[in-house]
Amino acid sequence: MNSALNSREVRVQLRQLSWSVWRMLIYSMIFGIGMSFFDVLFSFYLISMDFGIEMAGILSTTARVAGLVVGIPAGMVIDRIGARRTLIISVIAYVAALVLVLHAPTAVWLIVFQFVAGSAWSIVATATVPLLISVTNHALQTTVIGLNEAAVSAISLVGSIVAGILPSMLATMMDVDLQSAPAYRGALFIGAAIVLMAVIPVARALTPAPQSNAPGPTGDTRTADDYPTRTTWQLVQYALASMTLGFGGGLFLPFQSLFFRTEFGLSDAMVGSIVAFNGISLGIGALVMGRLVGQRDLRTWGTIARMMGAPAMLLMAVPILPVAFVGYCVRGFAVGASVSTNDVLVMRLAGPRQRGLMSSIMTVLWSSGWAIAAIASGFLQKSYGFGPILVVGSLAYVVSGLAIWYFERE
Repeated sequence: MNSALNSREVRVQLRQLSWSVWRMLIYSMIFGIGMSFFDVLFSFYLISMDFGIEMAGILSTTARVAGLVVGIPAGMVIDRIGARRTLIISVIAYVAALVLVLHAPTAVWLIVFQFVAGSAWSIVATATVPLLISVTNHALQTTVIGLNEAAVSAISLVGSIVAGILPSMLATMMDVDLQSAPAYRGALFIGAAIVLMAVIPVARALTPAPQSNAPGPTGDTRTADDYPTRTTWQLVQYALASMTLGFGGGLFLPFQSLFFRTEFGLSDAMVGSIVAFNGISLGIGALVMGRLVGQRDLRTWGTIARMMGAPAMLLMAVPILPVAFVGYCVRGFAVGASVSTNDVLVMRLAGPRQRGLMSSIMTVLWSSGWAIAAIASGFLQKSYGFGPILVVGSLAYVVSGLAIWYFERE
C-alpha cells in the first residue's frame, strides 16, 4: 500500500516538473556521459604518454587551482549575464580546452591547457546548481537535485562501460597497441564531443519557477525574498563541508582507475564497469535521500550521509576485490546522498539574492581542498601506495559531516 502511494507520489511530482527542468536534466545527462570518458580514461592516457602517476595529481591540482582563481569572478559573471548564458559559454570553452590538453606537445603546455580547462569547468559547476534551482518550484528542489544526480549517474553507467571498451576498438581500427596513446586520445575526443552536445538542450531561454511561500530549512514559510542577507563569513562557514569533501575526493578520485588497475590487475574494460557501478551508487544515493528527506531535516540527514563515506573508504583499503568494490560503491552512495541534500540546504540558507556568491564560495573552497589533496596524493602514492591515502580520506568525510552539523544552521 505504501509502495503504491509512493509510486503515485513520484508520478505526481514528475508531472509537476516544467519543461525547463527537464531540459536541465537532459543537459546534465549529456554532460555526464561525456565526462565519464575522462573519469575512466584520462589517467590511463597520461600513463600511455609516459607521464608518471604524480602527473595525474599535478594536473588535478592545476584544475582546482584554476577553480580558486575564477571561483568568485564566476559568481559575479553569473549575476551579470545570467547563469544560462554563463553555462553555455563555459561549456564551449571547456571542450576547446580539453582538445588542447589532448594535443599538448610537452608537460608544460599540458599544465597550461589543463589550467584553462579547469577554469572553464569551475564556471560550469558554479552556474549549474543556481540555474537548476531557479527553474524548480521551491517544494520540489530537493527532489529535483536528487533526480539530477541520479540521472547523471545513471547515464554515466553507460558512458563508463563504453569508455572502458572503446580504446580497444579504436586500437584495432587504427592498428595500434590496445593501451597506446592514440587509442586513448581518440576515445577522449569522442567524450569531448559529447560534452559539447550538452549545450543543445539549454540553448534556448529557460523559464524561471515562481518562488512563493514554501518551507524553509527550519520549516518556516518565508517567501524567497524574505531570507536575510548573510555575511561573507557565514557563507564561508556554509561552504566548509564542501572544502573537506573536495579534500577527500582529491585524495582518491583522480586515481580511481589506476587504483583498480594497480591494486587488483584489472583490464580497462573491467575498470570502466567498476566506475560505472560507482555512478549507479551516486544516483541511488541521491534518489533515496531526495525521497527520504523531502522538506525535512536536511542538516541531520546530510551529516549522516556524509559520514557514511568514512567506513566506506576504510573498506577500500582491504586487499580483497569484492570488499573494496563494496566500499567503493558505498562511498559513492554516501556522496550522492549528502551532496544532493547539502546543495539544497546551503542554497536555501544563502537565500536567492546570494546564490551566485554562495555557489562561487563553495566552488573555491571545494577546489582548494581537492587541489591540496590531489598533488599530495600523487606524490605520496609513489612511496606509500593507496593505504594511507584511504585512511586520511576516511577522516576527511568525518570532518565534512561535522562541518555540515555545526555550521549549516540558522
